[in-house]
Amino acid sequence: MTARWTKNRATVVFLGMAAIVAGACSDDAQDLYSTEYPCRFTFNTQLHPTSLITLALDNPGSYTRINAVREGNMTSLSVSSNNGRDTETVPLTTVEENYLVGNMGANNSIIVGCSTFNGLKAYDGQCPNCLKERSGTNFPLEWTTNGQAVKCATCGRTYELNYDGRADNGLQLLQYKVGRNATTLSVYN
Repeated sequence: MTARWTKNRATVVFLGMAAIVAGACSDDAQDLYSTEYPCRFTFNTQLHPTSLITLALDNPGSYTRINAVREGNMTSLSVSSNNGRDTETVPLTTVEENYLVGNMGANNSIIVGCSTFNGLKAYDGQCPNCLKERSGTNFPLEWTTNGQAVKCATCGRTYELNYDGRADNGLQLLQYKVGRNATTLSVYN
């Protein structure tokens, strides 16, 4: 009877410790991703295999800035590559595609790509420090010369894309969850 009680007690202690550790980890993960501005973006890479977005997903150090432009019932994506010269407009022609693009962060602009060190990343396309310190949501980030960072024209801060959006000073970029399967890229919070 004592051996069974000891075994059950050890199981309860182990499960309790596991719950504490899991809770601590989920809090850290939750803090990593922004929920301040709703973000829901789904992109069918199978329908757009040559898009700059699709190409950036498999190339470490490649990023794209994606702006959603809504005209009537149709959405198109204005996309620019971090190489500083490639741009494209991607019309979302199916009902499903239009439905799957909701709010995209602070001002319908996100940065998505493949970090050199940390895999797929998705950031808000607006300066987090200006969003916090000023009124409004229109503080777009522009590519730096090497394309591995973005800079805010308003406050002058620079954010490193390969290092989780760290700033030279102040807040780091707002980050969103990102997932990918064989046919779809999803960015969400």
